[in-house]
Amino acid sequence: WLREQMLLAIGYTVLLSVNIVFSVLFWPDLRDNIPQIIKLIPLEPLQDFFRAMDNYGFWAYFCFQQFWKAAGVFGIAAAGLMGTGIIARDVDNRTIELLLSRPISRARILFARWSAGALLLMLPLFLTTAIGVQLAPGVDESIAWAPAMQATAYVSLFILGVYTLAAALSAHFSHQLTAGILVLGFMLLQFAFYLIKGLWDISLYNLIDLDPLLPFVDGVLAWRNAALMSGAVLTFYGIAWLKFERRNF
Repeated sequence: WLREQMLLAIGYTVLLSVNIVFSVLFWPDLRDNIPQIIKLIPLEPLQDFFRAMDNYGFWAYFCFQQFWKAAGVFGIAAAGLMGTGIIARDVDNRTIELLLSRPISRARILFARWSAGALLLMLPLFLTTAIGVQLAPGVDESIAWAPAMQATAYVSLFILGVYTLAAALSAHFSHQLTAGILVLGFMLLQFAFYLIKGLWDISLYNLIDLDPLLPFVDGVLAWRNAALMSGAVLTFYGIAWLKFERRNF
């Protein structure tokens, strides 16, 4: 199980690394052409991203590329795949009886797997944020370490929420594919809502767009959103634990 999770984490890290490196290197070509690009974009939410880049510069661009796009797409995909494999993978492979026959409590199995997967999800995001901060001077820009790391921790809560929801579904369903389709389908629907005028406000992706992230550079942290996401993580973990404890295989 751990070997499979590590392979997923390596692929996830590669995707995040390629995204941040090429994004930072592309910034000088984009920097002076933002007003013209806005006129070519048909979707209002995407126009707002580029208006923010025009007003706030590289920090807005960095938040868009690293947190909304990379974490919001690659991170969510990794969270769904890794979370749904915590329990349902063993049920699929008919190894759950062997796992439960060992003198280890179900609570310990869940916590060990959940925490290992959570660590493998968070570390690549922090690593690639650090890469972006280090590369910024190469394009005549700079990002302070504190807001960059704080924003990374904040967005990590969003990813952990999806990961823990996937874990709860993994404890409920007997097939990993079923749990995966449900959680990733739900998040794709939320992404689609974000891009549709009139549905934008009900999308969970508002939690990691530029509105809560831009103030981090001024030391204004989105504590309320962070508390909500932390509560969601704890709630989903509690559901996963209850489902796993009470389930007969």
